[in-house]
Amino acid sequence: MTNTSFLLAKFGQKEHLESLANGIVYLNPISKYRNDTTNYRGDNNEGAIPIDPSEIKIFDEAGKNLFDKIPRPTYAKQTRVGDDSMLMFCASMITMKVLHNLNESYVFTNDYKSSIREFGEYVLLFHSEELLALLRNSQKSANPPFGFDSGPIIYRDLNDFSKDGDYYSAYRATGSNLDPCFVKSDTYEMQNEWRLIVDGSYEPLPTNDDGSYTIKIDKMEWAFLYETETFLETFTWKND
Repeated sequence: MTNTSFLLAKFGQKEHLESLANGIVYLNPISKYRNDTTNYRGDNNEGAIPIDPSEIKIFDEAGKNLFDKIPRPTYAKQTRVGDDSMLMFCASMITMKVLHNLNESYVFTNDYKSSIREFGEYVLLFHSEELLALLRNSQKSANPPFGFDSGPIIYRDLNDFSKDGDYYSAYRATGSNLDPCFVKSDTYEMQNEWRLIVDGSYEPLPTNDDGSYTIKIDKMEWAFLYETETFLETFTWKND
């Protein structure tokens, strides 16, 4: 993905965010989000490619499509074998998409505030460019070695299989096999997510018992901690 520079907000518990600011990047496996039952965080379509049920064909020995005889499924999706253990780090981008003009300054929209405040009582504000630079520096001495990709989420209607809109183009945006990990349902669109995907360079990373993994980087010089409600209600951006 394109590593465009963004101002990021990571919501969560105070001690976890302080740890991130001090150089501990904590990543969860994709299975945590697939199995989460909350409306705001859980998504059983994480990293999957929905398939148009009308296009599914299974042929019998005579070469006839079985779905000419039996009911078609109402929903189908494609995933990669073993991708439940894929590691990800998520944050919210502070862009004009989640801001609106108020008295010559920009403040958060109500839709954004309602979609994001449940993620934690505190928020760490930092810059993607600094985080990525620190990760690249950490790569030089990492043992085992790791690789990563990052970028904004592409949001779309997962039930729209229109050929006019070239439905599957979002899942091959760069040609990387990680492209599906950067596509989500437009029901999450106001979270305005930026994502980091990490994997071992030559073999899977030795994760913790819960599937998580941490990477040690240098302390971030540009990182500020706020209470979530204070941040959402007082943040302003002047577009001079």
